[in-house]
Amino acid sequence: MTKRSREECGDSTGQNIKRRIELPEDLFCPIMKRLPLIDVIRAKVVSHACNSSAASVLSSDSHTRFMKSPWLILPPKQLGEDGYTSMGRGRIMNLEENRVYDLKKTTSDLVSEFGCIGSSHGWLILSDHKSLTPFLFNPFTEARIQLPSLKPLFGIAGIEEGEGDDARTCKILCGDDEWVTVWKQEVRQSFVSKAFLTAEPTGGDFAVVLLCYYNNTEEVLYYKNGGDRSWIQFCGLGVPNFIECCDIMCCGNNLYVLGPGWISTWDLGGDRPEKRRTIEDFLPEESFERPNFFRYRDYLVESNGEILLVFRFVPENNSGITAEIFDVFKLDLEENKGVRVETLGDDRSLFLGQNQSVSISTKDFSRCKGDSIYFTHDTLGFHLYCGTDMGIYSFKDREVSPITQFSSERCLKPDQVPRWLIPSSC
Repeated sequence: MTKRSREECGDSTGQNIKRRIELPEDLFCPIMKRLPLIDVIRAKVVSHACNSSAASVLSSDSHTRFMKSPWLILPPKQLGEDGYTSMGRGRIMNLEENRVYDLKKTTSDLVSEFGCIGSSHGWLILSDHKSLTPFLFNPFTEARIQLPSLKPLFGIAGIEEGEGDDARTCKILCGDDEWVTVWKQEVRQSFVSKAFLTAEPTGGDFAVVLLCYYNNTEEVLYYKNGGDRSWIQFCGLGVPNFIECCDIMCCGNNLYVLGPGWISTWDLGGDRPEKRRTIEDFLPEESFERPNFFRYRDYLVESNGEILLVFRFVPENNSGITAEIFDVFKLDLEENKGVRVETLGDDRSLFLGQNQSVSISTKDFSRCKGDSIYFTHDTLGFHLYCGTDMGIYSFKDREVSPITQFSSERCLKPDQVPRWLIPSSC
């Protein structure tokens, strides 16, 4: 197509684009019904008419279950000649639609440049390795919400990027005037192990919770939108350090912090978090043992108003092939103990992730398997084959099956592992 013909089609002249956008809303709906789901979502930010029409289409019975379905973000397939730069675009798969889309180039480049430290309520939490300033990013609408910098809290005086043969590294100046050389990916991973939102951020009433490691201890940081634009340190509230913290999660205004043999609850309803109580030794010792397996990771999940603890075991001689076992317990806050769960129910499945774990009803999603756990290896770290460690664990059969045809893909960059992106409506 020539430049002139493109202009005649409205591809490069603002006037033609404006006329196209100002079409009556009743003409947009039939057009949008023919578009792929992800394009309908993107169209919401084009204009008021597009937003109204897209919202109407997405709320229809034919699109609602797709819109609410969990998504799986997949990294690019290849690396460049330098063995570091990603080639091609990242991808995103809608499980209910069973369809894979390429991310927009601008979105894929942004996620590649600013490593993802978490995803929650349909948003990604990204952070620049140079400034350690996190921000929220919606991969569909490309909306951004800036968060305060973490650098002052971590005692970092400066960060310098390497050049030439050292381009993949950077040097960190710590408080003791000592420069430490690390891989760029490690800058984020060394300080933030988990990040999530307490609510969908569009309405403005949300908070961000980080599980961090610095000053030789683990720490929980809390930022409430609309406050004084600063991070609150839980240890700064006069409570013991969170040594060996396993997982954290929110349920309503309550924050749950899981450690080895203990769990503490916090009230997030006010301007500052307030500790309620700590429960210790609430599980029998045999809960943590499996012959020929070691406990790889612990998860907290809210399911129908109940708090579930999920223990994930992998073979001691694990070679990258999924052969995993999951034990689930329900937290009984009245009896201060955990009760073993033998089945999730045919209408319930869990989606586990380092960033956010959720429970969904399979009645709403025909392609999701009931009484099952969907998991990925989204732990930040240098695991070349971490992309192979994802699948569906069946409670009934006690077996693991692939999630998709991508379950055997290698994760080529340690900070671009498969991640769940789960809308708030799930």
